[in-house]
Amino acid sequence: MGELLKIFPRYEFEKLENQHQSNRYTKYYTGWQQLITLLFAQIGGHDSLRGIETSLGVHSPKWYHLGLKDIKQSTLSDAMKNRPHEIYEGLFYKLLDKCRSVTPHHPFRFKNPLMSLDATVIDLCLSVFPWAQFRQRKGAIKLHYLYDHSGSLPAFMVMTDAKRHDVRVAKSEEKLDFHLLPDSINRYEISRSVATRKSN
Repeated sequence: MGELLKIFPRYEFEKLENQHQSNRYTKYYTGWQQLITLLFAQIGGHDSLRGIETSLGVHSPKWYHLGLKDIKQSTLSDAMKNRPHEIYEGLFYKLLDKCRSVTPHHPFRFKNPLMSLDATVIDLCLSVFPWAQFRQRKGAIKLHYLYDHSGSLPAFMVMTDAKRHDVRVAKSEEKLDFHLLPDSINRYEISRSVATRKSN
């Protein structure tokens, strides 16, 4: 975990914490500690507060050097509920800029940015998320993303209901902030056929 955390710019993260005052009423469980907890849960495949608490407790001697103490369910639950999500959103864009600075350009001869618009459906439990009804007995959301072929990185993402088609998202007049780059070549699928268009 220590090697993984070296990827994350802690100084920039603490600036985001100060900007959003995320530790204002915190005794000891900071946003950085929450990030460590979430990374541990993701790597270990833990999807419940009880599972995270139990697994951290078993391995507690290994976390001391990272400054992470035993975490109770209530502490993690309060942090997930009250800590501003903007600090993690800001961290994502810091990492994205870092990745873009070291990734190569696309291998094609033209210089225009090459983007692909695609989406993935994320299944949700309908009884827990009734607002995400997709089919009669199934819940889901759809994550649309603009894929930048220079570095193979996502340039933007937006979440909609699972029934929304990519083309409707690209053409939508709603405030989705799904901006196509000027002079970019964008690729998207329409009914199994492939279409391209150049943004002005």
